[in-house]
Amino acid sequence: MENMWSSRFAQHWAQEISPAAFWRRTAELDRQVLRGLPHHAAAVDTVVGDYHVEVRDAWKEIDARTRRVDPAVADLRSPRRTVGTVLGALGIGGAFAFFFSRADFDMLAILPWSSAFLTVGTVGVLMALLPVRRSAPATSGLVQRSWLLAGFATAAAAAPLLLLRFITFSELPGAARTSLGLNLVLAGVCCAASALVTVTWIRLGTEEHSAVERLVDDVSTQREAVAESVLTRYRTSLEELHRDLAAEEREMMHRAYTAAGETLVARGVIETVDQVCSHVPGMLMLQAIADATIPNRTVVLVPQLAPPQR
Repeated sequence: MENMWSSRFAQHWAQEISPAAFWRRTAELDRQVLRGLPHHAAAVDTVVGDYHVEVRDAWKEIDARTRRVDPAVADLRSPRRTVGTVLGALGIGGAFAFFFSRADFDMLAILPWSSAFLTVGTVGVLMALLPVRRSAPATSGLVQRSWLLAGFATAAAAAPLLLLRFITFSELPGAARTSLGLNLVLAGVCCAASALVTVTWIRLGTEEHSAVERLVDDVSTQREAVAESVLTRYRTSLEELHRDLAAEEREMMHRAYTAAGETLVARGVIETVDQVCSHVPGMLMLQAIADATIPNRTVVLVPQLAPPQR
């Protein structure tokens, strides 16, 4: 009965998953097959969860050591800067879209909204760029992103002036005049912050630029190396779990993978059944976490089902 349900779960999933989504959600195939063996599914979940926890703890240790040894590099890698960059892009992008999208907006009605979005975007830019000091210099990537955001902010602030060029400033409602002025001030703040970051970056010599970039890259390399080392160890754990199963249980899961593979081949999603039958159950789940945590990894657990490289 377990064999029948395991195959049904996997086959139904293979029938319903879209070809595009398949390569992003291959881990779900493992989960469907493992539904036929709840005790083994729980053990696999434990291994996969432990991998995630161990990588997270190792990264925290690396970040803490970086803060002790080189606070400037730690500051450049601060999550605050990442959150600020995302917030800045969303806020400024939203304000930009009001004036440069195909949507037909009432110009006077959207000016206050554009100011709200630009305010959020400017706060994000300041979070991403500040503090600026020689002990915590900027990277070339930070300089480039800052001017990109400042450029879009300036375009969003200047657009209403061009679109309303046939209306004199005195003819505009008070709220519209306030929004126009605020937008220009906010764009000016973004440009000023970008200029400050750029000046700090320019004042560094070529060797100092290289040293900063190298230190930031070294931290990323350390994090990826630790994650790959742990990944190799947990792959072995999954293989040991699989070997400990009874022969009929291993055969049951193989038949479930085969049933799913035949469905996927019939639908033209994959080329051969072997693509989904040649790995240890749980490897796709582990690979999914590795895809999200190790951008430049060299260890691929199931290469025949690895998602396309970004």
